[in-house]
Amino acid sequence: MYKIRALLVVAMLFALVVAPAAAQDATEITFMRFFGECADEFGDNTDLAAAYGECGIIQTLANNFNAVQDDIIVNTVVVAWPGVTELNANLAAGTAPDIMVLHGNRIPNYASRGLLTPLGDVLAGAGIDADDLTDSARGFVEWNGELYGIPLDLHGHLWHINVGLWEDAGLVNDDGTPDIPYGMDEFMSHAEAFKEATGLPFLGMWTNGLSRNWMALVYQQEGGSIEGDDGFPTINTEQGLNALNFLIGLRDDGHITDNVDYGTAQEIFLNGENGGHINGTWVVNFYDNQVADPEGALKNYYVHNFPTVFDQPAAWANSHAWIIPQGVDPDPDQLQATLTFLDYLNDNNIEWARTGHSAVNSSVVNSDAYNNMSHRDEYAEFVPSAVIQPRSNWNTAFERVMDEELSAAMIGEKTPEQALGDAQTRLEDFALFE
Repeated sequence: MYKIRALLVVAMLFALVVAPAAAQDATEITFMRFFGECADEFGDNTDLAAAYGECGIIQTLANNFNAVQDDIIVNTVVVAWPGVTELNANLAAGTAPDIMVLHGNRIPNYASRGLLTPLGDVLAGAGIDADDLTDSARGFVEWNGELYGIPLDLHGHLWHINVGLWEDAGLVNDDGTPDIPYGMDEFMSHAEAFKEATGLPFLGMWTNGLSRNWMALVYQQEGGSIEGDDGFPTINTEQGLNALNFLIGLRDDGHITDNVDYGTAQEIFLNGENGGHINGTWVVNFYDNQVADPEGALKNYYVHNFPTVFDQPAAWANSHAWIIPQGVDPDPDQLQATLTFLDYLNDNNIEWARTGHSAVNSSVVNSDAYNNMSHRDEYAEFVPSAVIQPRSNWNTAFERVMDEELSAAMIGEKTPEQALGDAQTRLEDFALFE
């Protein structure tokens, strides 16, 4: 009996020593992301089928990876969108995250300064097939012929529609789907009919999204662009003025809800207080979840491509990408652990696509599981119409500058011509210092 007790004591002491050692042997990697904080709902969730929305899905992916891994621990750090302030601060302090999500248009700004790890020679060894990326997706993460990341998605603005209110206005087809207008005349006719029947605005926007909507309207016009052949901004143009005057006209005629922040604009739509809402691919899955709530005001939800009101379809788009800001000469063990996590994220690209974003791997894009996702067929023309923000360094200031200037014109603080002229000057100043 004494020997048995002694052996048990030795075994317990051994476990106390070995267990912490095993934990200490695990490689920890820092994962910096935005997409919001949802620890209360998804902090411990590892069931991917139960996750929804950007935050819920990305949080669950990290949780699930940690649950099945013994050798690597992912520590998530949540930062405010778009994450560049925190990234810059950590780079300056020498405490850059091992892996981070960054918008694809910002990659050249960091890769050109040697702050990102080139991945072209190491992806295959980590099990990641870069050849599976669609041609457009690969362009999101390339700079000077080298890969500096793996894209998560193509995302952009869509038209989210309250079909019940459209039905009240007589704007649905025989099969119950919304009668989507095409071109200026049809769009304005629908807007007038909707307002007369419901007394509500036809469309909702938020102030800090004006730059994206304006950009789409510019590219819908023949010859429209926000960047010239020389790489400099082309903001103060005929197409730019047409786009801004169209938005101001909608506001003046009571067809849009404007001058509200993102949260308020979304609440207005979900409460059934306008006919439609311009928001991103990222809310499709989230809005579906809201429709499932029996107490919710939104009962019949449809998604369409961004409205075509000028000559051709065009929608603002960008890409989220995984980057590894470990520099050009990273620690091999730390890089390998990070690549293992990156491989896991890439293998689960279809889970991320459930948000509503467009997938970037050909194997996913061509799968039945992807094409049968809710609403996917309703906005199938988003990808062909997507216009990516230019990847010039000045474009990192585009949204902030344009939102300020467009808002000033929308509320009457500046004339449209003055607002576009000032935006042109401000963005040219950025371009001159590249």
